Amino acid sequence: MNHHQALKQIPYLGNGLGFRSELKSFTFLNRDKISFVEIIADHYIDAPGSKMKELERLMANFTVIPHGIGLSLGTVSGLDEGYLKKLGELIRYIAPPYWSEHIAHTRAHGSDIGHLAPIIYNNAFLNVLGANIEQVRQEIPYPLILENITYHVDLPGREMSDAAFLNRLCDLTGCGLLLDITNLYINSRNMHFDPYAFLDQIEHKHIVQLHYVGCEDDGNQYTDTHARATQAEIFELMEYLFRKHMPKAVLLERDSRYEYTEEISGDLIKAKELLQHVRL
Repeated sequence: MNHHQALKQIPYLGNGLGFRSELKSFTFLNRDKISFVEIIADHYIDAPGSKMKELERLMANFTVIPHGIGLSLGTVSGLDEGYLKKLGELIRYIAPPYWSEHIAHTRAHGSDIGHLAPIIYNNAFLNVLGANIEQVRQEIPYPLILENITYHVDLPGREMSDAAFLNRLCDLTGCGLLLDITNLYINSRNMHFDPYAFLDQIEHKHIVQLHYVGCEDDGNQYTDTHARATQAEIFELMEYLFRKHMPKAVLLERDSRYEYTEEISGDLIKAKELLQHVRL
């Protein structure tokens, strides 16, 4: 089975929540709204026994999707082989239907830069990503999907649009796309392009999963704080996509203000209703 065929075999997962320890009780008490969870893979690499017991409990109750943040697929000098080996051990232990990482780099000149940095949308970086992903596949035999990130400067050297780059990347590597609809919205506002045109141009067959959450607007730019209720404009983008293509999974990725459980529950309910309504 080739990589494109493997993506087609991924089951429909529905409505999910990014698991955080602060939301442990909420997650288990809201299983009527949550069909699967996504974990930050790096939180379970070299983790203490208590953390692994937490993972085992999650695996006993939900489909668990690992989401990487430290692989640095866009690093020109290649991957950290020690980190890749540990990541592979974790993913093989979970044995998920797929896993995900970012289209970004987090290391430069052998050092961790502490955040997800954007790459340039050009052919050179297509080749870098292609080579690194091929190395990943030698270690991790589970389908990989790739996430778009936010950027606040249009880096020099761009050779193609966001949608064109992502289409070519998925075609080249056989990876699926984890479309962060909030990141798309943020980039469209900050960089002044039409997010609906993006959704028309992206090849829908590549989209396996969505991320969504609210964002911040300070009057000068939008930022992805993952801390607010999801704006109506983001849900409207989701509905527009759903009427063209239904992803296998849709996930709320909340990273702070965990005490506002009404917001979190409200977002999960809206996403579930949207999924059910469009699938009818």
